[in-house]
Amino acid sequence: MTLWQLVIPVLVGIVLAFIWWAGKAMLEGAREGVQEVNEELTQEKAEREAQQAEQTTARQQVVETAALSLGEAERFALNLRAPFAQLWIQIFEDATSGRPLEYFYQFVPPAGKEDELRQSLVEGWDITDHASAMSSLAWLLDSGHRAPYQAVRQQLQSGNGTGDLNKRLAAVVGKWEGEVGEVGGLAFDLARAADIAAQSVALGYLSEAQGWRVLGQCRQMARDAAFQDWAHYGQSFRAGAEFWKSGGVIDGVRNKGYTQTVRWLLEDADSPWLRDPWPTTGRLPERHDAPKVDTPDTDSD
Repeated sequence: MTLWQLVIPVLVGIVLAFIWWAGKAMLEGAREGVQEVNEELTQEKAEREAQQAEQTTARQQVVETAALSLGEAERFALNLRAPFAQLWIQIFEDATSGRPLEYFYQFVPPAGKEDELRQSLVEGWDITDHASAMSSLAWLLDSGHRAPYQAVRQQLQSGNGTGDLNKRLAAVVGKWEGEVGEVGGLAFDLARAADIAAQSVALGYLSEAQGWRVLGQCRQMARDAAFQDWAHYGQSFRAGAEFWKSGGVIDGVRNKGYTQTVRWLLEDADSPWLRDPWPTTGRLPERHDAPKVDTPDTDSD
């Protein structure tokens, strides 16, 4: 056996041992690197979640401060417009500040959003000033769509002359009778009146005192109605909205949006309806400094 025959196996063993050692070192280094990356990602996630939690807490404090700045009666009155306020909050939401839930408890929208309110009042109601705002509010508070709703309901119950009824409107009233009963679509009129009043205050068409007087009248009408709870009010809102839709005013997409909005208000932890449940019978909140608003007689547009 030559020297090379003895040396070569030794050299091969040394090389293999070196390769094994180097591979092991690289693997351990890679593992350490992956571990460090995972630790960094975990730390970043924890910091991000902590920051989000802090932002959420701060936003909740803003909302709660806005809520507590009002009395029970004022919150109840504003909660009558909650289906529309929730839709506005969805529109106002942005990536930086999130959803401005404090809008449930105030007239003024987030900065820079006044033009959206103004456009909505013009396109939906032809409201451009104090007189046109009061005209629309007078119609909603005096009759709205609940008057024709009740006329259809009474005719269906009497059974006389039902052949003259609009079939679509009659179908809506019949569909919702078991859910809403005598209140019909009243909530839809109250929500719209309260929302128009709030928007009109924000745009300067009504003074704040005038806005609260309108809301006071809405609150009194809710007190006098046979609403059982917010779920009943929400069903009445949907019934009124569908009755309006069946008159050819809105499309199915918006009506579906109303359904989703009412569901959110009845289920989500951020809902003002869950924060302030419908008062028990005989305990509906009342403001003694909000007399009935004087509104001119007018017909619907």
